[in-house]
Amino acid sequence: MDIFDVLTAISKRKTNLMHVGINENEALRRAELDISEEYHIPLFDIEKLVGQ
Repeated sequence: MDIFDVLTAISKRKTNLMHVGINENEALRRAELDISEEYHIPLFDIEKLVGQ
């Protein structure tokens, strides 16, 4: 899995969470955490990829 796959997965998860009614910032935070756990990538590395 490369960087673009990770970012795409985060974006899709964030969009799905926003459609359920979660605000954008909370959706991004949850998406990062979900992808971190699902693909066994440290959350710190995901936050660096996203730019936080």
